Amino acid sequence: MDISDIDLTELPSGREEAFVYFEKSVRDKHERSVQDDRDFHSDQNNNYVGRLEPERVYISAILAFLDEYNLHIDVPDLNNITREQENDFLAELNNFKYKIHYAVTRFSLRKVRIEDGSVGTTILITSTYKSEIGKLLETIRKIVNQEVTDTCKKDKIFSKISDLQLEVDRDQTTIDALFGRVLSLSKTIGQVAENLTPLLDKLERIKKLIWDGAKEVEALPQKERRKLIPKNLDDKIPF
Repeated sequence: MDISDIDLTELPSGREEAFVYFEKSVRDKHERSVQDDRDFHSDQNNNYVGRLEPERVYISAILAFLDEYNLHIDVPDLNNITREQENDFLAELNNFKYKIHYAVTRFSLRKVRIEDGSVGTTILITSTYKSEIGKLLETIRKIVNQEVTDTCKKDKIFSKISDLQLEVDRDQTTIDALFGRVLSLSKTIGQVAENLTPLLDKLERIKKLIWDGAKEVEALPQKERRKLIPKNLDDKIPF
């Protein structure tokens, strides 16, 4: 398995999204290379005599990403386990993969929640500020309608305006979701509009209104997960 085969230019900019993309790419190559490794490194009795090279490359690639991106997932470096300790290695590898799978699932879920406004610092925007933001968005819509002649480009901007308006109109949202919508609208305007200055000026005013009009909503404390006690430590006291 050669990591250079992965197109690293396609990595998303966010650490967690990048890890999900990278891990899947590495895992796909790892799974394809395992069978080749077993076929090539088996003796006449079909006993495996290799060094578990695909597994070690997978681990090294994951650890390299975590180190480079300063992303913390509690997994050990298993590559110091020798060939003679194969059973120990494979058992630890399973634990390694379970933890990586947990992290990938968690990051994927968080991405969805950020996009729909259900994760991050929860805020509410007062009605006065909502009204002012709505007026500015309507002004942006009118400018786009006058200045952008291409219907497809116009519709793209209108779609992003609607997304931001819906986010602003929520009873509660998050900083991440709200500014994500602002950024998305700004990028779309930059890609399809020619006379940018009036539009970007309005967006800057919207960002200031969001900043001034947002009030943080205190989050409820998270419940601690109950941990299973090993049988030899169970004191038979009912929970």
